[in-house]
Amino acid sequence: MAKIYFKNLTDRGIIRILNLIEKAKPQKADAIVWLQGDGYDRGMKVLNLFRDGWAPKIVVSGNDQLIDTNKRPAESNISLTQMVEWLEKRGVKEHQIIIEKNSFNTKEQAKNALKLTQKEKWKKIILVTSLYHQLRAFLTFLKKAKEISWKGILINQPLKISWEKIPSGRKKKCKELFLEEIEKIKRYQNDIATIDEALFYFKK
Repeated sequence: MAKIYFKNLTDRGIIRILNLIEKAKPQKADAIVWLQGDGYDRGMKVLNLFRDGWAPKIVVSGNDQLIDTNKRPAESNISLTQMVEWLEKRGVKEHQIIIEKNSFNTKEQAKNALKLTQKEKWKKIILVTSLYHQLRAFLTFLKKAKEISWKGILINQPLKISWEKIPSGRKKKCKELFLEEIEKIKRYQNDIATIDEALFYFKK
C-alpha cells in the first residue's frame, strides 16, 4: 500500500522498511508500549493485543505537558490519565498498567521506555503507534537499544489508519504526516538507526 501512495519517494529503503513494519506479525512479549498521540486511536490496537494475550503489561508513554504548557500547534492530545482510565474502563487492571510520564518526544520515549525495559529485565516489547509514525519510532528505539546494549526484540504493531484519513487530534491526513516524518528522519539522523541497520534487523 505504501508503494502506491509514495511511489515518488526517492529512498526506496524507507518504503521497504515501512512495508515490513506493516506486515509484521505480533509475538509474545513482556509488555506493550503505547506511545501517546492521536487521541484514543492507538488505544484499540493496544487493547486488542492485550486481550489476545500477546503481553501481560501495558506501558503508557508520554507527558501531560504535551496537552498543557507544551501543547503543539498541530496537535490536540489526551492526557496519560485519560489513556489509563480508557484502558481500565475496558477491563485492564491497575497493576497491569505502567505509566511512563517523562517523555516529551519520540527520542525520550525510546530512552525512558527502554530504561524501564532494562529495569524489569524484559526481553521483548511490542511498540504501538500510528503507521505514519511507526517507522521513525522504530528507528529511534532501535538506535537507543544499541546505545544501551539492550539485546531484546522490538515488535512493530502499528495502528493502520488509512493514508487519506486525518487521525484524532490532528489537522492533516496520514499521508501528509508521513511525509513530515520523512523530513524528521533526515533532521534527526543522529538520533535514529540507519535504514541499512533497520533492514539488517528484519533479517535476523
